[in-house]
Amino acid sequence: MDLSENRTQHPNLIKSASAEACVIGPNSYQQSIIIPFQAEVSTISITTVAELSTELVNLLCSHQPEIIILGTGTQIEFPDTRLLQPIVEQNIGLEVLNNQAAARTYNVLLSEDRNVICLMLLGG
Repeated sequence: MDLSENRTQHPNLIKSASAEACVIGPNSYQQSIIIPFQAEVSTISITTVAELSTELVNLLCSHQPEIIILGTGTQIEFPDTRLLQPIVEQNIGLEVLNNQAAARTYNVLLSEDRNVICLMLLGG
């Protein structure tokens, strides 16, 4: 799915996303990625929500975002509520969406200069 034109020139703007791949700028990723607002995209080795860990949630929270977007592939799959404790304690919003909706939401928040981070699960 290609996303509609966006006027922002942010380097982490998502050009397209599916359950198998995500295109950001000139780079195409087939491995799950963390897409922060003010840092470089990084790959991670998990592919499913069941593989989420407290350490990964704490890493996402360490970016001090207003909101975390979790892209879970083609279907929406919520993480174990016990993993969400750091998010709740730090008053960070959480949106769990399929990858296409996660990409659209991330881009909108990015264009509003909101401090957002996206964990996009790919290949699961």
